[in-house]
Amino acid sequence: MVQASADGSRVRAFSLPSGKTVWTFTPTSLTSARAGVFVQETSAGEKVLVARQGRTGGSGLGVSRRTVTVDVLAADSVGAATAGRHLDLTPPDDTAFSFTATDSGFLVGPVTDGVHDEAVVIDAGTGAERTVRSKEMTVSGCGAGSCAVGSSPAFATARGVVSAFQQQDGCGQWAPAAASCVYGFQVGDAWTSGSVAPSGMRAGIPLAVTSRYLVAAWQTGGTQADLPALSRTRTTTLAVHDLATGRIEAQVGCTSADALTLEPGSAQSSTRLSPNGAFLVSGQAGFDLTTGRGHCFTSSADARGIDLTAVADDGTAYGIVHTDDGTEAASLYGRLPISQDGTNAPGRVPARVSLRTGTVTALPAASEVPLYVAADGHGVFRSRDVVAVYPSS
Repeated sequence: MVQASADGSRVRAFSLPSGKTVWTFTPTSLTSARAGVFVQETSAGEKVLVARQGRTGGSGLGVSRRTVTVDVLAADSVGAATAGRHLDLTPPDDTAFSFTATDSGFLVGPVTDGVHDEAVVIDAGTGAERTVRSKEMTVSGCGAGSCAVGSSPAFATARGVVSAFQQQDGCGQWAPAAASCVYGFQVGDAWTSGSVAPSGMRAGIPLAVTSRYLVAAWQTGGTQADLPALSRTRTTTLAVHDLATGRIEAQVGCTSADALTLEPGSAQSSTRLSPNGAFLVSGQAGFDLTTGRGHCFTSSADARGIDLTAVADDGTAYGIVHTDDGTEAASLYGRLPISQDGTNAPGRVPARVSLRTGTVTALPAASEVPLYVAADGHGVFRSRDVVAVYPSS
C-alpha cells in the first residue's frame, strides 16, 4: 500500500500483511503543492506515479514558476526509493491541471466535464510522453446517416486513450422528428461505442476502467440540453465491457430517485474488481462477472442509494449510504464517498451488500468500511489521516 502526504513531500510504501515501511521517497521540493499517488500495471512491472502541481522555490537569480512534476518509481523498491523517470511539465497560463488515472494509463491536463481539450499521456513503463487533443471524427447513427462530432480524450488505458464524443448538430427538440443526440466513445483504435451498444441505446458514457474491463452507462438518448443522468424518469443500463473487444460481460438496468450526473470517468475512483476477478463494483452498481448479472444499489422512493467502495472474493461488497450535501461531488455519479476527514464523517451510514443476491445490510453507525479487500480477507480502512488493515468481516 502506498500513501503520500497531501503536498507529496513524503511518500511511503507499506507491506500489506505487516504494516512495516518497505520504502520511502522524497521528491524535489515544491511550494503550494498538491499531489496524487497512483499505482499502475505496466509491461515493465508495477509502477507508482507521484504527480504534483505547485511552484518551484526560486532564489537568488532563479525565478519561481508553476510546474507539474511526475515521478515514476518501481513498486518493489526497497529503502530510499529513487525515481526511474522524472517529468517536468509547464502548465500554460494559469490553467489548473488534473491527474486522470486508471490502473493502466495516465493523463495530465485541464479537465472540463470529464474530458480534456488537450492532455499529456504518460507511459509509466517507459516514461514516454505524448500529447493528445480533441479532434473531429465521423460517427453513424445521426438521424438517417453519419455526422461529424468533436471527440475529446477522457482517460488512458492499456488499450489506448478512451475519447468521448457528443453530437452537436441535427438533433434535439428542434431537429426534424426530434431526433435524439448521439453520445459515445472510442477506445484507442480498437472499437467504438456504436458497435457494441445495447439494443436501442444511442448515448454511451465511459465511466471507468479496471483491469481488462470498461464500465459504461447507456441511455436511449435525448436533446443537447439533456445531460446524461441517472434518474427516476428513465432506465440507465450500466454495462461491463471487455476493454479489448467491447463485448458486454455483464449489465443491469437502473433508475435513481436522485439526479446523478453521468460524466466520462466519474466512477473511476469507486470502481473495484475483487481479487479473484469474479465480482466488480462501480458507483452504485455491482456485478457478478461469472453469471453476467448485476444489481442496482441506487435510491428509490423507499430507500437511499449506496456508494460502493470495495468487494471481496465471495461477492460481499461494502459502501456508504449516499447523502446529498449540496456539493457538486455529491451530484456526480460514482464519486468515491470518502471525505477528506475519512469515512466517519457525520451522517454517513455504512452498509454491506451481496452481489450474489442483491441483499443490503446496514452496519452499525460507528463501523468503518474498507476501501480495498485483499485475497486473504483483510481490508484497507481509512479514518481521518490514519490508514489501517484489519479483517474486513
